[in-house]
Amino acid sequence: MKTKFFFKNSLILTQILVFFLLSSILFSCTVSEKSKRGLKFSFLTGYGYGGIVENTDLSIIPNASPTQESTVDAYSGSTIGGANIGLHINKTLFFGEFQTGAEFLYNYQSFSYADNGNMFIGVRKLHVNQFLFPITYNFVLLKKLAPQSEIQIKIGFLGQYNILSVTDIGITPLPDYKINNWSQGAVLGISAYPLILNNDSKLGFYCEVYRGSRIYTDFYNQENFEMPGSSFLKIGIKYQFLTILKNYQK
Repeated sequence: MKTKFFFKNSLILTQILVFFLLSSILFSCTVSEKSKRGLKFSFLTGYGYGGIVENTDLSIIPNASPTQESTVDAYSGSTIGGANIGLHINKTLFFGEFQTGAEFLYNYQSFSYADNGNMFIGVRKLHVNQFLFPITYNFVLLKKLAPQSEIQIKIGFLGQYNILSVTDIGITPLPDYKINNWSQGAVLGISAYPLILNNDSKLGFYCEVYRGSRIYTDFYNQENFEMPGSSFLKIGIKYQFLTILKNYQK
């Protein structure tokens, strides 16, 4: 189900990114005579899809076999995308910018069990709340063509503090599970500010992907399995609302 979601929306996502990149160039202000350096604060909000990455290879699960009435696999997962909100702080460093901040990401996930062989039948519902702490280096692109739009490619580290609410609805008892409250991994993203507003504030977009360590462990997602982990796709709008500690160079 996750794979279908990404492939179904990849074309739309690509079109949105191309539109904003072109807008960043067309709407960019002319190069200012003064280059600004300081702390830049931006608020972001948007759509997020991800959370727990579950195992999909049932061949490594002993005795896994679906019930006769089931039209799905003995074990499967699904995700309903949720909301992302946060605050970023950027500081000019060398040829780009150092970025950190704090974010919140919510997703609803469910695991369906129809495993007659292991006698696990039911549904486990998970409300996945994640606090995100990124540390990235952002490479600034097209400085001469669109200097005010701050088109950036980011790469770096992201830590997650995970709080899960779990509800089991089972015909039989469902497998025991363990939650890792802390997870971490690599994040890659792109952002730009195609609209320059009053008082140097800017409105733009962001898109980020992440893949990291395991959050959830159970009989179908054992610790020695390679696939289980954490991931997300986030896309939304950013508003750069304040710049302080400015040093101007003529």
